[in-house]
Amino acid sequence: MLTRFSLLTVAAALAAGVAVSGCTTNPGASDANAVPDTRADSDTRAASEALVGTYWKLMTLDGKPVTVADNMREAHLVLDAQGRVTGSTGCNRLMGSYTLQDDTLTFSQLASTRMACPGEVAALEQAWLATLSETAHYSIEGQSLVLEDAGDHALAELKANALY
Repeated sequence: MLTRFSLLTVAAALAAGVAVSGCTTNPGASDANAVPDTRADSDTRAASEALVGTYWKLMTLDGKPVTVADNMREAHLVLDAQGRVTGSTGCNRLMGSYTLQDDTLTFSQLASTRMACPGEVAALEQAWLATLSETAHYSIEGQSLVLEDAGDHALAELKANALY
């Protein structure tokens, strides 16, 4: 029988594998879930960033600015072309799945590592995970991604940092 520590170790190993596998590409393959890259060239950032394959840093949560605590990671997410999401809660690593169709974006099977987090960071982690669970739609304008609930209420705003 696996202990809780063993399960967390396995989850962390899987997350590391997902992160590494997300760095590979298959130029000849097409993906129905991928959002097309609409940029005219790599020097032009005026067009919208691609949802998939971009490092999205959490900037606001429920309309309030998000700051990075000292010696902690910034809260972020990356969606890969295989329907997996990885990132950080600002304290722990997060992983899970997502479904994308048109402007509908939902997250499922979300999990995180379980390192103890200081007060404000723990509150950010809970709110960020809850936001991802509530996400139903998204919109991208330039380098800004907005996650919205089923009523199209803005839950979070993220800023793009491309991974290419």
